[in-house]
Amino acid sequence: MSRKVPSGSKLVSAAVAVSILAMFVMLSSAVAQKTTGKKPDTKYDFTPVTDYVEKGYKAAELPGAALLVYQDGKIIYEKFFGEYNETTQVPIASSSKWLSAAVIMSLVDEGKIDLDAPVSKYLPNFTGKKGAITLRQMFSHTSGLSDFPGEWNYGMTIAEYADKVASEGVMKVDPGTEIRYGSMGMQIGGRVAEVVSGKGWNQLFKERIAEKCEMANTTFARTEKNRNPMLAGGAFSTLRDYGHFLEMLINKGVYKGRRVLSEKAVREMQKDQTKNLPLVIASNDRMGRKSHYGLGEWIDEQDAKGNTLQVSSPGAFGFRPWINHPRNLFGVWMVQHQRRTGQQPAQLAQPPGYNPWDLIDLVHTTISKPKAADNIEVIGRLWFLQMPKGGLEPPRVAPYAPQTYVSTNSTTSAIERKLKKT
Repeated sequence: MSRKVPSGSKLVSAAVAVSILAMFVMLSSAVAQKTTGKKPDTKYDFTPVTDYVEKGYKAAELPGAALLVYQDGKIIYEKFFGEYNETTQVPIASSSKWLSAAVIMSLVDEGKIDLDAPVSKYLPNFTGKKGAITLRQMFSHTSGLSDFPGEWNYGMTIAEYADKVASEGVMKVDPGTEIRYGSMGMQIGGRVAEVVSGKGWNQLFKERIAEKCEMANTTFARTEKNRNPMLAGGAFSTLRDYGHFLEMLINKGVYKGRRVLSEKAVREMQKDQTKNLPLVIASNDRMGRKSHYGLGEWIDEQDAKGNTLQVSSPGAFGFRPWINHPRNLFGVWMVQHQRRTGQQPAQLAQPPGYNPWDLIDLVHTTISKPKAADNIEVIGRLWFLQMPKGGLEPPRVAPYAPQTYVSTNSTTSAIERKLKKT
């Protein structure tokens, strides 16, 4: 039903009312911005997301949780739950792999490392099949190496660890024939980075990634006793720090106007490196999805042509960062379970009320539907500037059409499927 045009003084009164309302909204926004440090985004209704997280972390009996969502150059949602706040630092486990791959790619950008050169070029004590392993294989879990049993040895140096692998490491299969998710390959890659740069791993990460992306609270070694920082799973970070890292990646290697990685390096990281190779060792979740892998990150979704649509690098304790390209969005979900999630055996699966795939789908569903109040706000600002002679009807706002794609890994949940039917 169209609205009638106010006449005479009524039109002036309506315009004044709209102006007063606009001033009130601006003042309210300014107060909110001063309180939170960020201007809240009102385009989407994140209430279902907030409710899901609130119920989920409590059901899992966790001390807190946090979620950050960024789209089109700005934060559209950031909330801390329970005891968590902007300074909370947690172990991010396998989310460390994404950071480590970025360090390696920065050296590739400078020509100091060749992804496809045999490791023997950099570490001559690696011979035979071990010497033929490449950095590309190390960071896509296709090196053929099998992790040492037992707990990680933080007391030795990375150099000592590499020497031990050269002399004692076991090759389960030939390089480039299977995907065996683990830590050993990346650690050898870290030693290569130290050799070609002449610097230790912690310094490399600090100078090449952390400082450039303003990640002051992210580190691979919180104590001096850690002489062998675990590249594949030993970092600690905060919600915003990791968000800065993803902001650099989604902006094709640039953070706040500063080039950190080349566009080519970012594309290579997110490219499917494993294709049709058999996935032999991984979490129950990834084994079930038959996921593919890039460099330091999982390929969550691909289109029919094999182009990457979504990537992530989830950690065993619940930390989960992801980038979704069709939506120009990234998110960071931060929790810390006392037990590993998604690992074998089955009883270590996620606790009740917590499913990161459903949370991600719920976020994507939310940003597919701008809330009605947003349309009203736009109309309220513009209707009196677009008055036709014969009467007034607010401009129609076309509904947002959610991105459609083909997922080779079947990660689309019931939430997303239901949305596509509506």
